[in-house]
Amino acid sequence: MELVIEKKQIKDWLIELKKENIVIDSKKSVLPIKQYFFPPQEDFFIFDKKTKQLDSPDYKKEIIIVCHHLGQLEAMTQLDEIMEKPNSDFFYWQRREKSILIGLIDESVEVAPGGDLILEKINSKQYRVLILTDKGKKIVKNKFFKEIAKPKVKKYSGEENPFKEMLLDSELLADAVEWSKGHKIWDELAKKCLGCGICTYVCPLCHCFLIQDRVSLDDKKCIRCRQWDACTLPEFAKIAGGHNFHKTIKERYYNWFYHKFVRAYKEYGKAQCVACGSCGRSCPAGINIGDVLKEIVKDYKKYEKE
Repeated sequence: MELVIEKKQIKDWLIELKKENIVIDSKKSVLPIKQYFFPPQEDFFIFDKKTKQLDSPDYKKEIIIVCHHLGQLEAMTQLDEIMEKPNSDFFYWQRREKSILIGLIDESVEVAPGGDLILEKINSKQYRVLILTDKGKKIVKNKFFKEIAKPKVKKYSGEENPFKEMLLDSELLADAVEWSKGHKIWDELAKKCLGCGICTYVCPLCHCFLIQDRVSLDDKKCIRCRQWDACTLPEFAKIAGGHNFHKTIKERYYNWFYHKFVRAYKEYGKAQCVACGSCGRSCPAGINIGDVLKEIVKDYKKYEKE
């Protein structure tokens, strides 16, 4: 028996969920779904100078996020691992544990990459239900879902993505990027890259941040917050005394690749990239990291043969 939901009933089901939960459709946002657990800016502590009271954020709200891309679900699985090891990120998990991820996918799912529940398109009228967690099991116990013995199943292919295939050999990518530090491509990219940090902000896996303290305009409250940072920004590697470990955009852009494809592989056994293409689509300079890696790997293989 297969658990399915009719395509025409999905909207009604989500409306029903909204009566008791906050439901967010990620399709409407440019930023990845990490923003709901690791916000672009969040206040950690607020100290009232008059009452001497220290307040922290309230994490009681539960949210349900509807995701339309397998890559985003895969990224969340990886980000959960990053935010748990080697040290658990308290503020991330306060939000993450009160969330449910639903994948609404219009292609066939070979291997479920993550989330709590995936609705997989199996024909023009129905979606198959893939339950991955107890949270997912809980929200399908209603009138919109039914069991069918032999539903009609059609294969739906996703877009061809050669970059995704490259990621299958994360070891090769790690070796090639580490070898490429003196490669001419970094000089070429340094002339193109604006150092704006957009590639980091739209990436579902980038997680660098900075901590800041500020005082309210009326001087009554002190606030400690963290906000997204990007290793392509000029101040990222600057330390007290004014020394900057990555002064040039060439150094910073290579460092971004190194973190994603070398350091990540050494720490987690895979690249911190899911080939979603968000960085390329958002880059004002038109840089495609898949093309960059393709050239690096090609030259690295030539070097290995010599």
